[in-house]
Amino acid sequence: MIYKNEKQLLNIIKFTPPIFIITISIIITFLLSLDKQNELEKEKISIKNKYIKENKELIMNDVENLYDFILKTQAKTEERLKENIKNRVYEAQTIVMTIYNENKDKKSKDEIKTMIKDALVNIRFNEGRGYFFIYSFDYECILLPINRKLEGSSFYNFQDYKGKYLTRDIITQLKKEKEGFQNWYYAKPNDLTTDYKKIGFNIYFEPYDWFIGTGEYVIDYENTVKAEVLEYISRLVPNKENYFFVLDYNKKTLFHVIDDLINKPAHNVPNVENNHVFDEMLSIAKEGSSFLTYNYKPNDKLLTKTSYIKGLQNWGWIIGKGFYHDNINVIIKNNTNELNKKFHTKVLNIISIAIILTIILLIISIYISKLLEKKFTNYKKEIDNYIDKNTEQQHILSQQSKMAAMGEMLGNIAHQWRQPLSVITTVATGMKLQKEFDSLDDVTFEKSIDNITNSALYLSDTIEDFRNFFRTDKEETVFYIENVFEKVFKLTNAQFKNHEIIFIKNINDFKLFGFENEFIQALINILNNAKDALETIDNPRLIFISTYEENNKAIIKITDNAGGIDEEIIDKICEPYFTTKHQAKGTGIGLYMTEEIIVKHMNGTLVFKNVDIIYENQSYKGAEITIKLAFKQQEEATKL
Repeated sequence: MIYKNEKQLLNIIKFTPPIFIITISIIITFLLSLDKQNELEKEKISIKNKYIKENKELIMNDVENLYDFILKTQAKTEERLKENIKNRVYEAQTIVMTIYNENKDKKSKDEIKTMIKDALVNIRFNEGRGYFFIYSFDYECILLPINRKLEGSSFYNFQDYKGKYLTRDIITQLKKEKEGFQNWYYAKPNDLTTDYKKIGFNIYFEPYDWFIGTGEYVIDYENTVKAEVLEYISRLVPNKENYFFVLDYNKKTLFHVIDDLINKPAHNVPNVENNHVFDEMLSIAKEGSSFLTYNYKPNDKLLTKTSYIKGLQNWGWIIGKGFYHDNINVIIKNNTNELNKKFHTKVLNIISIAIILTIILLIISIYISKLLEKKFTNYKKEIDNYIDKNTEQQHILSQQSKMAAMGEMLGNIAHQWRQPLSVITTVATGMKLQKEFDSLDDVTFEKSIDNITNSALYLSDTIEDFRNFFRTDKEETVFYIENVFEKVFKLTNAQFKNHEIIFIKNINDFKLFGFENEFIQALINILNNAKDALETIDNPRLIFISTYEENNKAIIKITDNAGGIDEEIIDKICEPYFTTKHQAKGTGIGLYMTEEIIVKHMNGTLVFKNVDIIYENQSYKGAEITIKLAFKQQEEATKL
């Protein structure tokens, strides 16, 4: 006969593998497709990151190359300035020698001097800053175009801002070398508070013991160089998206692709989302160099831009160049079609492989299901046979356990009845003798009848208690542990008292759920085993009983001082028919049935171990049996 659960199990065997395989195939296909989708997205991100990285390297290289170019240009600034003023002085010398040679035999010395001064006084160069001066070796100023009132005065004591006697040094140099450069520091006409470096070149004019020279402020010539550099940068701009920009440390725009912004404050640059960007650029430039990402709207469309910023410290310049992140979208768009084609091809391949594998696995699964069904049917037959045999064996064990329990209980009944029966016999005999001697009065008669009645009632209660114990429980109930132990002591009290066994109780009451009589039988089995062990020792004979709650579990501990259990057999004492007692005293099924009741019927645990006990300052060894029952299950069952 096939039961409902067995049919369900057979259906599970038949249909679970195919359903499982199809489900797994769908999940794997979905996950692989998702994985490929993620790969596609990762590839797009990789393209973007690669674009950003390459463009960062590109703009960094461009800015660094421009920076190196400017440094090289700076290094040649003074060299170029010296060459410039030297050539100019040579030009002046040519003019002066020409006038002198053409007129030395025709005109007087003073006339020639006047002609020379008139020829040089109005000559200007280097964007109008440069002019020629003439001094005599007697320190007299012959020509000074920027302040002619000083002509004819002595410059013997003339000093620059650092205390250098310039005229003396020049004459000393020219007496030895005939020409040469000199450096000095002097204020500019438009800034009298600062001393600026100036480089001059002088040449000796022997006919009149003069020296002719010129000088140029390095900073002024530097500005010329800066203008040349900015002009060079303007030629490096291929379009309005790929360009350099230059600011100074005052955040003034020195160069930009938009001409109208040049020489204006940087915050006038339109469409920059946050003008604090220029403060960040200045901070980066002063520290060295770094990348800066910010938002920009070149065409009323918010774009993300990354620029490489580098500071040119000695000129106080901020050099930068950037690129727009959104250009990557064009590259991604160009590659998306190709990427999507690859993606769809891979997905189709995955689906095709998944379908083929699914079909193969389904065929294998159906075959295995049929095989399993056949195996299950044969196995079920074997299990049924085993269950039949096991049921019969369990029935025999149960009957033996009941018979053993009945034997114990009959002994208990005999002990319980002995005293009341003795009382009834004694009272009846006394009444008979008193009747024979005609000494039975009404008071004695009533008292004797009351004794007989009370003893008979006690016998009746005892019979009822034992009858309740042997009653088979039909359903699980809620009961209290304290009541259980009261019933146990009622049923066993006489025998334990006869063997002078003392109970030390520490019973905390709580509810349990299960078959109460079975649980009582289990406890009696444990106590009887303790009693049998205690019979072998001298007094005191002790049994400790404690109950309490711990970690949502009911704990029941029963401990004796009978010396404990041999460690070699402690793991075997619950096996059926295993006993250490004499054949006349034990069958070996009491603890086996106890374990069956606690573990299988009440879902608890039963643990045996040897312990050391201290009682009234005396130390003993004994066995401890611990029963643990879960409250949670009991509470849920109670609600049912």
